[in-house]
Amino acid sequence: MSSATITTTRKVMNKFSRNSEIDEFLEQQLRDSGYGGVDIMTSPVGTRITLYVQRPGLVIGRRGMGIRDLTEKMEKKFNLPNPQISVVEETTPELNPRIMANRIAQTVQRGTAFRRAAIWTLNSMMNAGAMGAEIVIAGKLRSERAHFEKYVAGVVPKSGDTADKMVRHATTDVLLKMGLYGVQVKIAIKNAIPPDIELKEKLEAKAQTAEPTEQGTQSVSQGAAEQAQMISQSAPNETPRSSRRQFSSKKEEKVTNETT
Repeated sequence: MSSATITTTRKVMNKFSRNSEIDEFLEQQLRDSGYGGVDIMTSPVGTRITLYVQRPGLVIGRRGMGIRDLTEKMEKKFNLPNPQISVVEETTPELNPRIMANRIAQTVQRGTAFRRAAIWTLNSMMNAGAMGAEIVIAGKLRSERAHFEKYVAGVVPKSGDTADKMVRHATTDVLLKMGLYGVQVKIAIKNAIPPDIELKEKLEAKAQTAEPTEQGTQSVSQGAAEQAQMISQSAPNETPRSSRRQFSSKKEEKVTNETT
């Protein structure tokens, strides 16, 4: 392996390690605002950072003071050249595993029972449209001996390419009196399933069968239009049946009057 390849791999590894450190720092700083992830893009102009949060108002702060303070901290700590931070609101936080894991940790830290918090979070994820969800809480839950409890709803793929594309997972921890609790959340997204494959031959056959039916409907509509025109042309010359009956009844009345 040449020195050039070693330097490039080092640069890539340093970049990934720096991004992971930034992610951990932001998760600690923005825990209360519902931190859901970050996208970091470096360019010659500077570093663009996109934050995905549940409550962007807490991140921006009053008159932008919060985001300015966060930008200064990141610039000093990570030596980022000209960082530009943009905040994006998470439209469906129930389908973001990081937000759900932090929500469980916060509710348990406030004193809520972990089972109630897990079941409530599981129901909210399924009501939001998830195909399946799984929550695992581990630690000294009820006794001095550590164990774990799992809560599952729907279908969550475990292996293969389908699981890699559909399932999103996140882990977090929370420190309580009994010890350290670990929370793991997995969410299976319906829209992430790849579409079904159709052969070109079947698509061409469907198109060919659709063309004659369209032509037939056009001819039927043309025939109906011609019949309507014929009826409209012949209608003024003919008297309706109701008027004929009224005319005949008037004649009969005249005849009866003359005879009397």
